[in-house]
Amino acid sequence: MTWIPPDIAPLCTTAQGNLTQCAPIGFAYLALLAQLFGKPMFDEDPRQNTYSSLYTSDDLKNNDHSDNMPDFKKKSTDDVRFIYDFIIVGAGSAGCVLANRLSEIENWQILLLEAGEEEPNVTSIPAAAAVLINSNIDWAYKTEPDNVTCLQQKDQICVWPRGKTMGGSSAINYMTYMRGHRVDYDDWAADGNEGWSYKEVLPYFEKSISLRGPIYSKRLHGIRGPLNVERFQYTDEPSKIIVEAFQEMGIPLKDLGLESKVGVDINLTTSKDGKRQSTNVAFIEPIRRERKNLHIITNALATKILMKIDKNEAHGIEYYKDGKKYQAYARKEVIISAGSIDSPKLLKVSGIGPREELESLNIPVIANLRVGYNLQDHVTTDGLLFSLSNNTSTLTSNFQLLRDVLNYYKQPEKKNGPLATTSIVNSVAYYNTNGTKNDAPNIQFHFDSRRLEDFVIDPETYIATNIFPFSYFDAVAVRPILLTPQSRGVILLNRTDPIFGPPIINSGIFQKPQDLEYLVNATKFVIRLEDTQIFRDSGISYYKLPLKGCEQYAWGTDAYIACLFTDYTTTIAHPVGTCKMGPAYDKDAVVDPRFRVHKVKRLRVIDSSTMSKIIRGNTNAPTIMMAEKGADMIKEDHNIRIVKLK
Repeated sequence: MTWIPPDIAPLCTTAQGNLTQCAPIGFAYLALLAQLFGKPMFDEDPRQNTYSSLYTSDDLKNNDHSDNMPDFKKKSTDDVRFIYDFIIVGAGSAGCVLANRLSEIENWQILLLEAGEEEPNVTSIPAAAAVLINSNIDWAYKTEPDNVTCLQQKDQICVWPRGKTMGGSSAINYMTYMRGHRVDYDDWAADGNEGWSYKEVLPYFEKSISLRGPIYSKRLHGIRGPLNVERFQYTDEPSKIIVEAFQEMGIPLKDLGLESKVGVDINLTTSKDGKRQSTNVAFIEPIRRERKNLHIITNALATKILMKIDKNEAHGIEYYKDGKKYQAYARKEVIISAGSIDSPKLLKVSGIGPREELESLNIPVIANLRVGYNLQDHVTTDGLLFSLSNNTSTLTSNFQLLRDVLNYYKQPEKKNGPLATTSIVNSVAYYNTNGTKNDAPNIQFHFDSRRLEDFVIDPETYIATNIFPFSYFDAVAVRPILLTPQSRGVILLNRTDPIFGPPIINSGIFQKPQDLEYLVNATKFVIRLEDTQIFRDSGISYYKLPLKGCEQYAWGTDAYIACLFTDYTTTIAHPVGTCKMGPAYDKDAVVDPRFRVHKVKRLRVIDSSTMSKIIRGNTNAPTIMMAEKGADMIKEDHNIRIVKLK
């Protein structure tokens, strides 16, 4: 199936002005991307099928889920199986890693289920990441209105993108490689999660990557892993100016990808030769046709964990593909890696979750656990901008934009130029609102490209229809991000349609007033960028006309800044914590420190939902690390000898 771009036409018809993306160039750009890059990145595995010629749910309806698995041998082939050793639900940042590492054991049969399509070629273009949001490879989840956040968005709802394709959110994110700070993991361990200190997780970060670049040439670790990590070759002038400006303000130049300390730099990325490295590209494609014990099924929506009720033991998955229901069974374990929104949903519809919620929906309770709670994300704003001068603007003509897309397509395997980078997005700074003496930051600064005139005309529609490459801009959105939020949200089941309906997301953002206070203080700090010599010399200054909804406040005051966060709320799509890791005595814990679901046997959750506290940085790299460590835990628990990492 081909990639389908986001449908911006309905939003454009209600726009309050002539936005560039709503003009013919916007639709021409989408059409060109779809034509050149819309096909799947890799050919579909010929072993992939739906068992349509074998058993379906009708054949299994009399199965009592007893210890005696149904006998499929008479109808099975080497490539078509109903019984596996491990079933992994979700081929995202964690699931692809697990599928790779578990299938290393040749006599283990692995099934990987993915609800989305094969990964399309368009995901490979770094500068085009924004156009993936609201396309057919995005779950396009939305928050519930709460009268506190997203007040200038349509219906006071914020979009929470999540990848729905091979590679999951690693196929649609902005490719920033960042591990967090050592104190993050030491805090996990201090909370009772044995084995999760920084010293103990560091080898698993190193195991997953191949780190390229001149300054890393003499490293002994992190150079042989599947995931390529490097800096983009192409760096534009505004990105360099931002790094220099922070240095003028006393923020030191540091390598932030390997640890998130107070500092600034052009960051590392999950890319190779100007192309994205999703976990699908890095961990699955190289072994997909080589390992006969790995079976992958796409467009397969898992709807229920099959349980042996008398033993509180998971032993399979029910899923839908092409409108038909199927069941697959696991001899050893079922592993849920569907992410921080869909993992709690799948547990709940299977009877694992808060008793009160499940009983209200007539779902039999198998394990009364706090599933869906402890939701955290990195909150920021879309409303703070500075404008570039004519000398620093990177805007180009419509013709040149389309020509750059065509040139990128025509380039050989190694890509370069303005589309082979995330541009301004990859300028990153860390700051501590209590000063810089403590190198564990509580604030991160990210940046995003903007077209100033379009944004000013209609901020709401501009943000919702922002499709153009990161590389062409005359303004920059400054995003102060709270790294250590105290507020917590919750994921609830859709009461109308718990199984197929989108879950209810109560973000909980700004439930704790201190969170907003930290962001206001961080914003007052970053506003001082325009006082630096490099900004003055470059003719860069903040856009200071109050935005809609905040006109009653003077620009730059505490009240105005707070309004930017409540009215133009956004996150950087890092939801975590909804299947919290913790020891048995932690009443909020869903899984133990080895990812095993409390009160349920043979069931693990391994993904970002198990983070007890969100880390100080982007969450893709830590999720990959957790899957690496989880794979070794599984091998240990099944008496497979592993090489201890140092």
